[in-house]
Amino acid sequence: MNTKQILNVLNVLAWIAFIGLCIKTGALIFNLIFSLFINPQATHNLYLGLDLSILHQSNLTEYISLMSFFIFIAGLQAYLFFVTTRLFEKINLENPFNDIVSKLIVKISYVAFGIGILSIITENYAQRLVKKGIQLPDVNEFVASSSEYIFLAGIIYVIAQIFKRGIELQNEHELTI
Repeated sequence: MNTKQILNVLNVLAWIAFIGLCIKTGALIFNLIFSLFINPQATHNLYLGLDLSILHQSNLTEYISLMSFFIFIAGLQAYLFFVTTRLFEKINLENPFNDIVSKLIVKISYVAFGIGILSIITENYAQRLVKKGIQLPDVNEFVASSSEYIFLAGIIYVIAQIFKRGIELQNEHELTI
């Protein structure tokens, strides 16, 4: 497979991930609203077996807060893959070093960092609820792995800086010719 075919396959995979994460985010939003205004019994199975019924019964504000964290993380993950699809659309293999691609790479690193930070906050929030005596299911499968996203953000940020340097060198080369 040549580079163009590989990028096309990765673009399709990014779109699939984006659509899947949009569905997840939408399902979490719908289930939060449904459980608040229509049927509180929906808290027994909010999304893929997530049971926050005890939290809903004990403290509605804490329930809304935790669900909001889940929704924001899923939304940021969807946005990360959306920006990735934009990156694949903007890459020009004839002239790969351009400002648009560079800005998209930096944006991906910032979004990944945001997911990591929000995941740390959510994990600590859930631990605080458990320490208060509220029974929660294992929320780690609904919270992104914070360390992995922060590490990913760092790597992509370094790549973005290398990419910026490539743009500078390309512009210097064009000026000397």
